Amino acid sequence: MTKRDDISEAALALFAENGIEATTTREIAEHAGAAEGTLYRHFDGKADLAQWLYRRCLSQLRDTLTDADEETSAPTHRLEALVRGVFDFYASRPASCTYLLSARESGIVSGSGNDSPPSPIRLFARVLDEGAQQGVFRETSSLLVAGWILAMVQRTVLFLKTDTLSSSTQDAIDQTVDAARRLAAARPS
Repeated sequence: MTKRDDISEAALALFAENGIEATTTREIAEHAGAAEGTLYRHFDGKADLAQWLYRRCLSQLRDTLTDADEETSAPTHRLEALVRGVFDFYASRPASCTYLLSARESGIVSGSGNDSPPSPIRLFARVLDEGAQQGVFRETSSLLVAGWILAMVQRTVLFLKTDTLSSSTQDAIDQTVDAARRLAAARPS
């Protein structure tokens, strides 16, 4: 690993644990085993590092979801694969998932622009649109429904992270998948 990698991993761990605002560049450097000036050789400062990490984590999530989406073709199965993909991302990259959930609230990082939704929402919306065209999902705003589903998944992840639920992890995931299917399902005529 390079010093840049060490700094990035240290920052991710500290940002996920303490938040961006509460973490200093000195703490990041110390955690990475580097001098504080080394951080500034690779990044313009904490905000630049936070933005870079956000884009990296979002790209990792998008890759996980794209892989999950490509495993099946039926819209209901694809929706389930996407929901489960977020949980898989949380299980395999908990710090990255925690960082994504908290980073936008900090105001330091931003998405690709106010006029375009983040990539995970677009992936969910595309599946919902295709399902609506096939009559499997309801005809409605796919972005709105995708946002609702992602909000449910994010809340479940937070509940699992804080050990708030009395049910097992698998049961919580299965219930969230079922709720997402019901939310997207076409209404009987």
